[in-house]
Amino acid sequence: MMDVARDPWQALAGERPFLLRLARLQLGSQADAEDAVQDTLVGAARGWNGYAGRATLRSWLTGILRHKIVDLIRSRRPAQDAPVLVPDGEAEFDGLFTPDGAWHPDTFVDTMCGATLAAQRQLLDIVELCMRRLPEDTARLFLMREYLGMELKEIEEHCMLTNANLRVVLYRARMRLRECTVRSWGEPE
Repeated sequence: MMDVARDPWQALAGERPFLLRLARLQLGSQADAEDAVQDTLVGAARGWNGYAGRATLRSWLTGILRHKIVDLIRSRRPAQDAPVLVPDGEAEFDGLFTPDGAWHPDTFVDTMCGATLAAQRQLLDIVELCMRRLPEDTARLFLMREYLGMELKEIEEHCMLTNANLRVVLYRARMRLRECTVRSWGEPE
């Protein structure tokens, strides 16, 4: 594992591909994604002394990128011809989510022992791979809600979806991710 304290520039550059994939999925434009990631890395470099290492570097950078993406999404007008998504498949709801449909905050806590952190990192890598299997529009809506923290009403307005349609898309995305993760990782004990 790279020593972030000794080589911050290489550590920042190493996270760029992940950040770019996330930004491209959310923004739909390579140019906008490049700009958002560039702004994120410049902001991180400027604020490097403020990075205390309490969270992983990826988490810290993703937090910065999240704000850049949300600002860009909010600055755009909703598309006039946005398609209505009608996902398929049903599955059971579980305790990983709050009653309003968001990830439960205790699910991805970053204050664990090294072995648990390694296992969690491996699980998050599997979740990232499973996200790639979701249809692009479904993944984008899921990330708007769960990763960017946008309110349902804001997503509905931006994407021109009904509340019911959005909730169904999010529910089914969670269940597909759960199914894929369980197949790759195994049932939780």
